[in-house]
Amino acid sequence: MEQVFEITANHVPGMLARVESIFRRQRTAIRGFFLEGGEGSAAHLTITAEASSDVANLLRKQLMRLVDVHAVADSSQTRAFAPPESSFTFKEKTA
Repeated sequence: MEQVFEITANHVPGMLARVESIFRRQRTAIRGFFLEGGEGSAAHLTITAEASSDVANLLRKQLMRLVDVHAVADSSQTRAFAPPESSFTFKEKTA
């Protein structure tokens, strides 16, 4: 099931790596992400990932334990995520 995680955190070096490591440890595939916010200010990170509801709840709890994370929104409904047109879009290359 596709889950959407909306994370508000301090935009500091290494924050994205710490968030990604939580998903990696739970063996959860990240399908898409979008980060907005300037250096030194609050950042808003939206991550779309494949996870069951139990794993999604575990991920939210682990994300909230990070020092730089302020909030993790509970998105119980599956929804499409479309970043603004002016932003960078990451597309996964498949063989």
